[in-house]
Order: sequence, then structure tokens, then C-alpha cells
Amino acid sequence: MKIVSLRILLILSLLIGFGTTGSVWAAAASETSPANIKIEQWAGHNFTFLALPADKQSAGYEIFAVNQANQGFQGDRSVRIPYAEHVGKQVTVTAVVPFAAGYNQQEYMVSMTVNETGEKLLGRTMRGQLEGLVLTSDLNNARKQFLGKTVYSKFRELSGLYIPGGDTTPMAVSTAIGGPVTVVDVYAGNQSEEPIWLIVSVNGEKAVLPIAYSWTNMPTQAWTQTPPWQDALFTEDPRVSLGGSYELWSQIQNGNVAAGMSKGQVQLSWGKPLRTEADDSVWIYDTEKLSFNGDTLLSIETLSESK
Repeated sequence: MKIVSLRILLILSLLIGFGTTGSVWAAAASETSPANIKIEQWAGHNFTFLALPADKQSAGYEIFAVNQANQGFQGDRSVRIPYAEHVGKQVTVTAVVPFAAGYNQQEYMVSMTVNETGEKLLGRTMRGQLEGLVLTSDLNNARKQFLGKTVYSKFRELSGLYIPGGDTTPMAVSTAIGGPVTVVDVYAGNQSEEPIWLIVSVNGEKAVLPIAYSWTNMPTQAWTQTPPWQDALFTEDPRVSLGGSYELWSQIQNGNVAAGMSKGQVQLSWGKPLRTEADDSVWIYDTEKLSFNGDTLLSIETLSESK
């Protein structure tokens, strides 16, 4: 622990010494730059402070003013930057420095400047993620792609939208899997894993469909070739693109699977499998083994508990 603390002190002195210049500074990147930006490529990119869940707002963001960063990294919660003064504001990352954080593990110290005030801040990633921020271009691109559009939710239920000043807790809003919803607004959300909220209209009610637009600020081991928002929605009616009868979609809505379903239909009903075997021809869900011929479900077998 002491060795890690010394490394952090050295990195802090490097970042403070360089300020916004030096070898760790990268050329400014435009907000139309491609998605999936690795941490070591963040310099020059803008990020926006997310809202925090209500129970975490009083503690503030785990990001610190430069002259208080060492205290913060040693666990002093009193020097976290305050929530109300930073929520919704943008920062530009000016430097990113890697450091060893234990056996075969690398984390990053991130230097940034608040665009509106010029305040200099420092943050430290944990497990490859810097909490409380969303890539600003992700937020802008999500607005361009989804605002005003009809999308098709992959969930049976969405969180109701909290109305500031309201005296009631929002109720969950029921949706049909693959059913159409209209995106009426796009917000910065309150969770780094799904930092963007699509505000959708469902049968006259407003609900929240949370997404991540890119893999930026996500642990790299979670990255895949497809955008993460595809786990939450379709952009086309799946009843057309995936096919199937009314009865089949009723099965999906009720959480059932049956022989003859496609892999896409199975995944909509039961989610992603716990693991796959035999070159993706066998899917394991807890105690259920599903066998496929190509894309078609052939059989469902209940495994014994001993397996």
C-alpha cells in the first residue's frame, strides 16, 4: 500500500509539473471522433459530469482539486468536489498517466480542466473506469441518433421518470419486449455503466431506458464488436427482423423458450446464457441446457444439480 501511495505522489508531481503541456498532452480531439476511446487516448476529449444517485450526492464526486488530490486519494472524503457545483458541467482531459496498482494491474491518473471555470481536477480510475463521467460526444451522438425516433425495448419493464418537485415515487412502466417506444428526450444519467438515459414515451407514460452509447470509460475486458446500446434496444421492429408468430412473441414476453426459436428470440426471452459450449451450439442457463442446430433451438434439457 505504501509503495502504491509513493507512486501516486510521483504521478501527482508529474501532472502538476506538466499542467496542460508536456509529453502527456495529446492533440485536441473533435467531438465527432469515433466511439470506444481507450483511457490512454482520453487527452483532448470532453466529458460531462453525470447526475449522481440521491444517496450519493452529499458525498460528491470521487474527483479532487489538484491541491487536495493527495488527501483524496488517501481516503479523505471531505475533499471530494461538490455535486451541486459540478453536475452537468464539462471537463477537458489534459493528461493521462498509467500507474501500477497491484499485481499485474494498471490504473490511470486523469488530469482535467473544467471548461466553464478553468478549475484543475484529478481523478483516478478504479478497475479501468472513472466514475461520474460520460464522454460528451457519446451524449451528443445519442441525441442525434435516437431523439424523436421510435426504438424497440428489450425489457419487460422500465423505471418510471422522476419529476423534480413531485411528491410520489415513480412507478415502474410495463413494456412489451420488442414493443415500440418513442424517445422524447436524452439525459446524462446517474450510473457510469449506463451513463445515458433515453426518456421514452410508453402508452402515454414517460420512462427511462438507460444505455451506454460506446465502450468508452468501460473496463476493456467488457468490450465487444457491437455497440453496448444494442443490449437495450432494437432500431427496427424485431417482429419483422426476427420473425415469428403472435404466439411466439407472447412466449417471449412471458419468459418462455421453445424448440424452433432462433438464438435472438431465446436471448430476448432469457437474456444472455451463463456460458456457451460446442462452438456456440449449446447454451447453458443455470440448470437448463439448450441445444441449437445453427440458429434454431432444437431441444431443452434440465441438468441435474450435481452438474
